Order: sequence, then C-alpha cells, then structure tokens
Amino acid sequence: MFTSALCPFKFLLRTGVTRREFLKISIIAVTLFGSSGGCSLKKGIHEEATGPLPDIDIGGIIRPPGALPEREFRAKCISCGVCVNVCHVMKYDAIQIMGTGDIKSFGTPYIKDMRDFPCGLCMECPRHCPTGALRKIEKEKVAMGQALIDFGLCFGWNGDVCLSCSKACPLGAKVFDFYNSEWGNQPFINEDCVGCGLCVKYCPLGGSAVKVVTKNKYSEIRSWYLDEFRRLRELSQDERYAIVYSRNMPEITARGRLVEREYR
Repeated sequence: MFTSALCPFKFLLRTGVTRREFLKISIIAVTLFGSSGGCSLKKGIHEEATGPLPDIDIGGIIRPPGALPEREFRAKCISCGVCVNVCHVMKYDAIQIMGTGDIKSFGTPYIKDMRDFPCGLCMECPRHCPTGALRKIEKEKVAMGQALIDFGLCFGWNGDVCLSCSKACPLGAKVFDFYNSEWGNQPFINEDCVGCGLCVKYCPLGGSAVKVVTKNKYSEIRSWYLDEFRRLRELSQDERYAIVYSRNMPEITARGRLVEREYR
C-alpha cells in the first residue's frame, strides 16, 4: 500500500499506542514529512481527494427560495426589501441585501450566512414578493442550491457518530442517504437537496463540514465530487485509516466540536 517502508503511520498502527497518543504523533509527523515525503498513498486518492472542499461556494449567489433564474430574477426584483422584512418577522433573518461587491446584484436579496442564519423554508417570502421575482412553489421544489459534505471533515465519515445534518434537514429521508460500514453510519446528501442550509448550521464541527453551492456551480463540479465519493468508498481499511488519522483528524481536532450546534 505504501511506497516507502519507512512510513511513520504504518509503523505506529502496529505499536499499540492509544488513539490519543497516535493522534498527537500523527500531527507531528504530518508537519515533519508533509504530503510529498515519507508516506504516499496509491494513485487515485491524493491530497485533495477527501480533504477540505475548495472554495466552491465562490462563483454563485444563493437566492431566497422560489427565486427565478438569475437573469430573470434581477430583472424582476425591485429591491423593495419585503422579503427581508418577512424573513425577520419569521425570526430566521436569513435574507440580506447585496452590497456593492457585486454591482449587477446590488440591492437584491440573498442568503448571506448559512452557518448562523440558514433558510427555514417557511415559504413566506415568495408569498409576499410583489413582483414575482420569488415565485410561489412547494418547498420540495425549491432550488436554492446543493449542500455538499466535506468527507475529510465530517465526523460521520471519520469514525464518529453524528447525524445532526440529517436530523436538521426539513426533507429528511428524501435528501439523505446513508452508507453503513465499520466506520459508522455515514451520511450523503443527494440531489433532492433544496439548499436551505439548515444542515450547515447544525453541523457540530467548528466552521461546519457542509457547504451549499448554487445549482449551476454544482453542475460544474458534480462529476469530480461524485468520483471522489466513489473513490472514498472503495478504499481499503488500511488506506482509509491512514487518511483519517494522518490528515483528517488533525484538521478536525483543530476545528473542534461545538456541542451546542448539534441538532437533538
């Protein structure tokens, strides 16, 4: 499996050290050896494969539920702020007004911070939109975006037990699939996701292990994301163990677990 007989992680797995000791030594070893020296994995899983997702949220604005396609939405939206007020009255405060950072979208509503203020899918903003820029649809047909789990940071994919994201999802079993293995009951968000962001908020990892991207952005990265998902599931136990404890766990530990974020 390893290209070097001196791989420190392979040695440590056989020495009987405790999980805590192994984690501490792993962090030091990663710092010393880096991703290119001492320990290499088989081609097919590489440094970026199951690590943190790149900044794939850049390049798309998450609009409120029921928004028309982007060009039509901007044409019809009159920046009245009614949706913002409605969202505040409903105590979600998810909708904010776009500033001057994007001139084309200046003054239009968007979902700014899903970590703290996701959409609750109350569907009141489309009902009160005076121009139809937000159309009235069922919440199951909302297409705000696609939530993606970062498998390198998700507790459920790294040997812990956590179902907070699936419990928080208003569509539940329709959106979440689970893959059981020796690593636990691992969640996967399928393409029935509407992109409300409640899973982002209730992920207990510091900073969240879930991102929501626009549907257009998802279409660009879909093949890559699904390929990496399949590769992860095909890893041998030794390969998976090495990735989890040499790279994922140090990052997860650094971010911490926020108990108050868990959906109970």
